[in-house]
Amino acid sequence: MIRESMQKRDIMAAAGGGALRPIVSAFLRCRDGLAAVEFAFIAPVMILLFFGVVEGSSAYSTSRKVNMSANTLADLVAQETSITKDNLDDLFVGMEDIIDQRDIVVTFRVVSVYLDTATNEVKVHWSRDSNNAVPYAAGTVYPGDVDPSLLQDTASLVVAETEYDYSSPISQKVIGAVHMEKAATRWPRLSAKVQFCITVGSCTT
Repeated sequence: MIRESMQKRDIMAAAGGGALRPIVSAFLRCRDGLAAVEFAFIAPVMILLFFGVVEGSSAYSTSRKVNMSANTLADLVAQETSITKDNLDDLFVGMEDIIDQRDIVVTFRVVSVYLDTATNEVKVHWSRDSNNAVPYAAGTVYPGDVDPSLLQDTASLVVAETEYDYSSPISQKVIGAVHMEKAATRWPRLSAKVQFCITVGSCTT
């Protein structure tokens, strides 16, 4: 009697195990939702890469425009024998449009420098910036990177500087503003020195 009960129990267990085996196998072979799980892992990386490329391209393009504005400004000033305050202010406005058509906060500086042969130092002939100020006093040593061996006391070199804090409309709250600073130099084309005039007839020497 006891042996018969044990045999029945073994048969039921075998039958039960046989019924579960296909279910377990089907569960292990199931791939439903696998793509969603993989996407959940990959999506953040892909999104980060996408925005990184977009932001990097935008910042690089802006950096080139900042450099272009400095070169253009220096080139335009170097084509004059003298330039008035009003004409220089007009150039500053035009340089803003090169960088961005929107209203932006950018600083432009134009400096005329020469060589002081007594001290072999690069000194400021005159300077003016887009804030209607004198960034470097006349006769002081110019702090920028200009090789004295390239200059002489009878001629000047035009230096244009651009400073701009680039803020991306997408990630500005994450990475903040990126400071961009470019400078360009040009030799005067039509005279030894480009003179700055507050008004016509009131110029530097």
